[in-house]
Amino acid sequence: MVRAIDPDGLRAAGTGLQDVSDQFLTELRTFLADLSAFGAPWGDDEIGGLIGAACEEVTAYAAECFESVMEELGVVGVDLNRMAHLHEVNEQAITEGFTALGQGLG
Repeated sequence: MVRAIDPDGLRAAGTGLQDVSDQFLTELRTFLADLSAFGAPWGDDEIGGLIGAACEEVTAYAAECFESVMEELGVVGVDLNRMAHLHEVNEQAITEGFTALGQGLG
């Protein structure tokens, strides 16, 4: 079964992934800023200090993971846009090659 490549579809998907990535990263950074504004609601005693340290480590690790994944998602979007462009360039070269071949054969 032959399947056609849809450069416009690839481009739309790529742009969509880039948009989702950008929006998610913006929202994540806003959330982290809001979270930071709460200060240390767990208190400054020994137990509160332990809870605070654990919470900050988990939050930092989760934020790092989310940022990494979203940045990679944006890269996939860029790659899809490039793939669409390269497919169009390739199709144009093939068309020109067959046109030249047809003219050469008469």
